Amino acid sequence: MKETIIANKQTGFTLVELMIVVAIVGILAGIGYPSYSAYIIDNNRNDAKTALYKAQLLQEQYYLDNGLYATSLASGAVNTLSGWSDNTDFYNFSLDPSAGVGSYTLIATVHASSAQATDSDCAFFTIDHLGTTVSMNSTENVTSDCW
Repeated sequence: MKETIIANKQTGFTLVELMIVVAIVGILAGIGYPSYSAYIIDNNRNDAKTALYKAQLLQEQYYLDNGLYATSLASGAVNTLSGWSDNTDFYNFSLDPSAGVGSYTLIATVHASSAQATDSDCAFFTIDHLGTTVSMNSTENVTSDCW
């Protein structure tokens, strides 16, 4: 009778192979996370700009209906924009009725306690009644790469 010898071959990963995989995943995460963070910050900037454009359109509609620009974004206030809501947790929005009834400036400012507060390059966005857009960094110097 012939005996068949079956070898006990173990399958699996060695510790070296596992460490190589962990190192590769760490390198990919180290490259990917900063890119993802920059993408999120840029997306939140775009949300703020979209909200400013919406407020500008509402201001123009208010002007057509009333012959003057709204002086407040606050709900229930006198001369307030109807239909305005800011759906962002990253920016505060305000309206500066700078020169009276014929002009205004809409301002978006980064929330100091939000994740967007790390965006020191584009901390403020403004748009006025002429459509002039300005962005400023956290030291209030004008920047050109935010709009």
